[in-house]
Amino acid sequence: MKILIAAGGTGGHINPGIAIANMLKDRGDEVKFIGTEKGLEKDLVPKAGFDIIYIHAQGLHRGLSLKNIQTIMILKKGIEECKKIIDEEKPDLVIGTGGYVTAPLMIAGLKKKIPTAIHESNALPGKTTIWLSKKVDLIALGFDDAKKRVPDAKNAVFTGNPTKIEVSLSKDEMKKKLGIKGKMVLVFGGSQGAKKINDTMVEFINENKQLGYEVIYATGPKNYDDVISEINVENKNFKIEKYIYNMNEVMRAADLVVCRSGALTVTEIAVVGVPAIMIPFPFAAENHQYFNAKTLENVGAGIIIEEKDLTKEKLEKAIEDIIFDDEKLEAMAKNAKSVGDNKALERIEKELEKIVK
Repeated sequence: MKILIAAGGTGGHINPGIAIANMLKDRGDEVKFIGTEKGLEKDLVPKAGFDIIYIHAQGLHRGLSLKNIQTIMILKKGIEECKKIIDEEKPDLVIGTGGYVTAPLMIAGLKKKIPTAIHESNALPGKTTIWLSKKVDLIALGFDDAKKRVPDAKNAVFTGNPTKIEVSLSKDEMKKKLGIKGKMVLVFGGSQGAKKINDTMVEFINENKQLGYEVIYATGPKNYDDVISEINVENKNFKIEKYIYNMNEVMRAADLVVCRSGALTVTEIAVVGVPAIMIPFPFAAENHQYFNAKTLENVGAGIIIEEKDLTKEKLEKAIEDIIFDDEKLEAMAKNAKSVGDNKALERIEKELEKIVK
């Protein structure tokens, strides 16, 4: 088969697209991506070994805005570009994995009467996904709880979110591999970092006290120099990184994670089975990160600290209440694993086959 995948904006949209593309490529299918030149897809997709065709697309602004008139005009242009690409490439299937680049390809695919599918990674689907769910042939949901939020969908199926987390080695084996001797807390704010988390961690590190556990902390590439410049003590409890490239290993070694709650992060936490303190990004569309985090909090696998309530004292207490309580650690890890699932690609493949046939 020939397949076009629209994925753009952030890693949370692009990485599921790449995971699906790799699965399809392994089957012998031909895959090309649709994206924009201003999103992360410009770097991530070619690095993953796939061709990408660029179109015009941009997201809607919140509230009433004259810029939304421009967005609608760009959407129309993007749809026409996608229709032309479909005529040239003659795909058997078009897939969208999120971001504003999904809508033009889905609309063009519907007009050209080609099988259409969207993978929605978040627990709270966006407005575009909800609208398109009534029309496209498949909505593959990353969270089972999301099904009730697309009640009028033509075909909504829980598949889970694809993940590359390594689970073949035990926690102790992974700790040994990474040189971690005791309990370890992993802290990160998403691929771009998070200012509020970084500010809180700077204050935390500058206390310069013995913690009784190790911390691996990723600032985000753009924030690293600023964070380092604000740290005025040497604290050997903390290992500070710009970015964690081997997240699949480090998360496996962690006893507790402090993080945002993007869809893939929440999925990985559950697959690994690790307790979490989640600080949802408050400006995410429809506050979807909060709903992602609730899927873990509801089963006793994590706690939520909203960004407006985050302080050094509150974070430190939350960590200590979990990390030093072995029974709580074990129970939360077990609860996380109870909702973990790494068979998403198998389910997605099965559902795609149905709509193509």
